[in-house]
Amino acid sequence: MTSGEHEARDMMGLDPWGLRRIEKLLLGLEGVGSLKIVPDGQGGIEEIHVLSSSSLGPKQIVRNIESALLAEFGLQIDHRKISIARVRSSEIPQKADEAGPEAQAVSAPVPASSSDRRLVLGNVHIERAAGQKVTCRVDLAHEDAVFTGEAEGPDFEKARMEVAATAALEAAQQATGGSVLLSLQGIDSVGAFGQSFVLASVNGSVRRDSESLAGVVRVRDSVEEAAVLACLQAVNRWTGNR
Repeated sequence: MTSGEHEARDMMGLDPWGLRRIEKLLLGLEGVGSLKIVPDGQGGIEEIHVLSSSSLGPKQIVRNIESALLAEFGLQIDHRKISIARVRSSEIPQKADEAGPEAQAVSAPVPASSSDRRLVLGNVHIERAAGQKVTCRVDLAHEDAVFTGEAEGPDFEKARMEVAATAALEAAQQATGGSVLLSLQGIDSVGAFGQSFVLASVNGSVRRDSESLAGVVRVRDSVEEAAVLACLQAVNRWTGNR
């Protein structure tokens, strides 16, 4: 560990405003609309999740973050700890005097065609049980086949998002016939542009190849549904490119 890294860890571990100072720096970078920094519990950074509506490429945003942290705090961070999720400009609300009826309407997702590899959300079912537990069942469809994943966890918002995402990834993995391994790296809700979004980080592995995937979806009906859709966005984009 370099002296700069030690200094940055000391700043974050002892100075209660350390993370705020890093957030302020990164929020000033082009392409960073909103972000979530996850500490590692030892004064360092475990993950940085960025929400962007910029046309700037994700790799360039990551390089800008790496350079800014190194220049300002002497902190070197692995680029794999930085995930960039893109938000379409249509997801950003306009001012009331600028947006007409068409601009305020929310477009429904376009169904996948039969030749498309994408999975389509069929149903998200949440069942509460005694002891503050919830069970989530997610149905995903592709062509005429339906794949169901199920998971259980505590009944509070963050855990329900994790449960829903885990169930979705289980169903998605079934759809691949076991050729792809999918696991949830992290999920959280963030506020940006006056709205709430769910940001999901997923690990996809095929044989010895592994990739960190990200998806972001605006919360419309529930955070559980948004969590499922964020995972689907990440997985569909990846499998569609393979």
